[in-house]
Amino acid sequence: MIVGGTVFIGNDDGNLCAVNASTGEELWQFETGNKINSSPAVANGTIFVGSRDDHLYAVDATTGEELWQYEIKRLIWGSPAVVDGTVFIGSGDHNLYAVDASTGKEVWHFQTGVSIVSSPAVADGTVFVLSRDGNLYAISEERTKIR
Repeated sequence: MIVGGTVFIGNDDGNLCAVNASTGEELWQFETGNKINSSPAVANGTIFVGSRDDHLYAVDATTGEELWQYEIKRLIWGSPAVVDGTVFIGSGDHNLYAVDASTGKEVWHFQTGVSIVSSPAVADGTVFVLSRDGNLYAISEERTKIR
């Protein structure tokens, strides 16, 4: 992901890095507890990234400081999607999560048959995600809180 001349990338050593796109200079690193297999998402000066340490992280794009983390029961493979202040992320625990982008609190979750390894796509108030059960799920972005 490139925003404002900065490249944000996660890697196999568990670090989220910010790199100046023009010079290649590393600006900061943020360490998670395991590999990062997905691309980060950026919204309103915050980087959102899932790690195989079972956490979704929000990191300040300028400083690399952690803003919050949300624990999920299993691995995260897909990239998060951020729309209207909500982060959507699928997990190996069979759930699609909607998390408040400002606070890191769960808004709702939706359970599928098996692991979700795809990245969510959001359009016209609907979140689309593919599960390993072979189904494409379409879930209203405005689900009521179920927890």
